[in-house]
Amino acid sequence: MNKRILQTLILSLLPIAGTASAQDLGKLVEAVDTDKAVQSVDTDKMTEAVSGDSVDYKKAYDSVDKQKASESVDMDKVKEAISTPSE
Repeated sequence: MNKRILQTLILSLLPIAGTASAQDLGKLVEAVDTDKAVQSVDTDKMTEAVSGDSVDYKKAYDSVDKQKASESVDMDKVKEAISTPSE
C-alpha cells in the first residue's frame, strides 16, 4: 500500500519534474519527506481507489490531504533540483 501511495505522490511531482533534467529527478524525490507524505493519505480511501491491478485515480487523488502533502515537500530542495544545470 505504501508503495502505491508513494507512486501517487511522485506522479503528482511530474509537472515539476518536467522542468528538471533526468539527473536531477533523484533530488526531486529526495525533496519529499516520505513519512509526512504517507501521513497525508487517508488509507481507507486509498484502499478503495486501488482494486487489483487498477487504480481509480480520481479516488486516489481525493484520498490525499493536499495541505499535509504540500507540507511534505521541501521547496528549497525542489528549487535546487530545478536550477541545477544539466551536464
